[in-house]
Amino acid sequence: MDNLEYKIEFIRRELLKTAEEKGLSSNETVNLSVELDHLLNIYSYDEKSAVIKNSSIERKVQIKSENFG
Repeated sequence: MDNLEYKIEFIRRELLKTAEEKGLSSNETVNLSVELDHLLNIYSYDEKSAVIKNSSIERKVQIKSENFG
């Protein structure tokens, strides 16, 4: 598990624990929720970027193959 995935899982567990102990509307719970959302957005963006990069590379290889093959 990479560092970002580890952070997401850690914050998720802290969020659940804090929500149970202090309630859903406590400042600490809300702050953890915001942090988790932020990390998930980064994770989602990274995943989409990887797919786009791979698609670009695959398309370039396909074009070169068509030109030389």
